[in-house]
Amino acid sequence: MHNLTIDNLFGRAFLRCLDLRPIEGYFNCLNLIKPLLENPNFKSSTPGFYLNVSDELNSVRLSYFTNNKTETERVIREFLNGNSNISLFRCEEPCVVKISEGYGGEELKFRKFLNTYTHIGLDLLDYDILYSRRLVAEYRLTYSPQRIPCRPLFEPAFSKHSSFFNQLDSSAVRQLWKDLDYWHSGGDWAHMFVNMLLPGDWIYMSEFKAFFLNSTPKPPIIGEEKTRLLRMLDFDIPDNWRPDC
Repeated sequence: MHNLTIDNLFGRAFLRCLDLRPIEGYFNCLNLIKPLLENPNFKSSTPGFYLNVSDELNSVRLSYFTNNKTETERVIREFLNGNSNISLFRCEEPCVVKISEGYGGEELKFRKFLNTYTHIGLDLLDYDILYSRRLVAEYRLTYSPQRIPCRPLFEPAFSKHSSFFNQLDSSAVRQLWKDLDYWHSGGDWAHMFVNMLLPGDWIYMSEFKAFFLNSTPKPPIIGEEKTRLLRMLDFDIPDNWRPDC
């Protein structure tokens, strides 16, 4: 992450596995691409990346920052050629772009945040997928409506289950809490983290936009409304659930 710069070209690869089920297929796809993300040649040519669910809920959008466009593309191509269970259905060639436009932040700070949340998210998923989904759902339904800091919710989970988080220095940790609580005119930076782990996010669904994107703090979503929103993504959160359980 220390090698990540605003000059790194930005590219995207949209990846799909044979499992076409929404949500389950997405998590299976994430699992299948781990060898690519851990490839030393990918790491050296790609100092940062972030992951989200694509518009098709069984697929992964890999967005990356490269210091060697040819090498990053070669490693991705070789990985796909050697893996018949996963395919590339769309790609965007690496180019110069300012991705923080529309997110109200400084470019390098935003790039570092995207890379950081992704590595923490991968650690959480390695621990337990359902736990990870409950964690970000609790954030979205309880913390974000009230516009209150997320640290009391996230820190126990990150500390216990993310080796990447525990290797961050104190200044990087302080910046992470600021970034996760950062709101701009179109939403919050934490949306990216929610999108990766939920997967998706209610915040941009047309029927909920007015609620989640309203700048006025609101009570948390509880009871039947909370159950209904969770049911849309086929999981639940027990009433006594806590991230340090």
